[in-house]
Amino acid sequence: MSLLAPFGLLALLTLPVIVVLHMVRSRRRRVVVPSLLLWQQIPLRPSTRRRRLRLTLLLLLHLIAALLIGLALAQPQIVLPWFGPHRSIAIIIDTSTSMALAEGGTTRLERARQRAATVIEQMGWQDQVVLISAGPSARLIDYGRSAERSRLLAALAGVGVEGAGSDVSGALTIAETLLLDQPGARVLWLTDGALPPPNAMDLHLPLQIEVLGTAQPNRAVVALAARRGSSGAVYLYARLANYGTQSFRGPVRLLVDGQLSQAETVSIRPNAVVELTWTLPGSIQYIQLEFAGNDGLPLDDTATVNVDGQRPARVTLVAQAASALVRVLQAMPDVTLTVVEPATYTPDPTTDVTIFVNTVPTEWPDGGVLVINPPDSGLLPNTGTRLAEPIVTLTPAGEPLLRDVNLSGIAWGRIGMLELPDWLTPLALSGDTPLLARGRFERSEIAVWNFDLNNSPLVGRLAFPLLVVRTVRDLMPPSLPSSLTLGTPLTYKADLRATHLDVQAPDGSWQTYPLQPALPIIIEPTQAGLYHLSEWAGTQLLSAMTIPVNAGAIGEADPTPRLTSTTLGPVATTPTTQPVTVPQPLWSWLLIATIIVLVVEWFYVQRRPSVEAR
Repeated sequence: MSLLAPFGLLALLTLPVIVVLHMVRSRRRRVVVPSLLLWQQIPLRPSTRRRRLRLTLLLLLHLIAALLIGLALAQPQIVLPWFGPHRSIAIIIDTSTSMALAEGGTTRLERARQRAATVIEQMGWQDQVVLISAGPSARLIDYGRSAERSRLLAALAGVGVEGAGSDVSGALTIAETLLLDQPGARVLWLTDGALPPPNAMDLHLPLQIEVLGTAQPNRAVVALAARRGSSGAVYLYARLANYGTQSFRGPVRLLVDGQLSQAETVSIRPNAVVELTWTLPGSIQYIQLEFAGNDGLPLDDTATVNVDGQRPARVTLVAQAASALVRVLQAMPDVTLTVVEPATYTPDPTTDVTIFVNTVPTEWPDGGVLVINPPDSGLLPNTGTRLAEPIVTLTPAGEPLLRDVNLSGIAWGRIGMLELPDWLTPLALSGDTPLLARGRFERSEIAVWNFDLNNSPLVGRLAFPLLVVRTVRDLMPPSLPSSLTLGTPLTYKADLRATHLDVQAPDGSWQTYPLQPALPIIIEPTQAGLYHLSEWAGTQLLSAMTIPVNAGAIGEADPTPRLTSTTLGPVATTPTTQPVTVPQPLWSWLLIATIIVLVVEWFYVQRRPSVEAR
């Protein structure tokens, strides 16, 4: 114990003063008598008894209160075991795909969770633990002290395999951000050692590496790709790997849209890969390849790929005569075309793209809208026509859409002198008059072609179908990738009409994402398999799609540890921080005890008159 203000002990001199006051105070007892006449005739005699101190509860309370106040004024500090040096440790758990490999009945990830749980259960009174996952991207799981032990264990139980790759550098950055100023802080990395260690020169905290796992064989589907040829046939490519010391021979099955299509047996030499190809006829949505690897990591023995990631398009053409445009639209795959007369047109909420030729609607329909040769209207004011210039100038906004589209040397004829609203951006200019424009209005993606198809030689050039296809696809949400690797987030851009998106995971669980127009959302797949996505506009289903998520990857297929358990220290120039024992002040507790004693004394004094009266 130490004292910050030892002169405060002078207040203890009040203890003898309190004793003296209790000795000299009157000890006579009050008695009620009928008369004092007889008492007055008794001669007074000097008292020969020595005055003795009576030990009463009130005296004890006074002495205790004075003692506590004197000690509090001295501001004592004490070092207690539970307030002594504490440990701060960051536990980084490798959540890459290879951690799902089972050895001896338990996976490497389960062993990592058990080791981390042991550290948490052995926490001291003031120890601090930080839980971090190192998957494709580092993530802070939770952190806390011994009082939050149950919460930390619950968070640890929810840690699972997150995908290909292990962002150890990001995990170390999180650990150093939280613990760099903590005395004696260190980092524990629980991994299977499939990745190289970080650079020791970049470490600012001691890093203890614990490798969980031994060399194990693994067979995996490391690549799967499909494309549709011009004849309609589907060409499939697969790459299978055998990471083991023995040759492997096993069956491979192909499932087309969930139905078994082909099966064959393949042989792979030790530590080698084999490439396979197939040609499949017919209309196919997705293909699944199953490889019986008979190993401890079945997660990468299956892969799925979408054949056509392009969204199907329901197109409504509002025109009296547009034969060239009709031919191009009918030739586009996954396009369902409906042609209506302008006089009979009514908005259809199921239409993805509406094309108006020589007419303009009274209000913009939701979804994609293409207006060709618009007349003067309230939506697109037109002050007249002028002869177009043969030279077309592309604006920066038009470069992505019109790149490689040759619009030079075309006699455009007369074009409208449009007054574009603020939400429309010119893509191509004829002089200073917009020829092509693009914009977004509320829940509508809108494109404007300011020329007459019937009087333009563009329809006879190769640029015309290319321009039609690009414009229609640009008015629709982007296509989905053919597949994703587990742990890769999907940036999903929904239809402007959509209000929410339902996502069904491979295990059957659902998650609903609310949607805002033109704002993408991030979908983070946590399971390998086929995800089902459904876009809704209120209760109207707009589209239903699938996206495969595969666990197989080149960097994860070989589970052989490349590290050994070791400890890496910080750079030599970093000063070593020694644990410091911080004394804990006691004056506040002494004041609280004094207040309690004074409250007890007050109750005692209030009770005494009634006792004496009895």
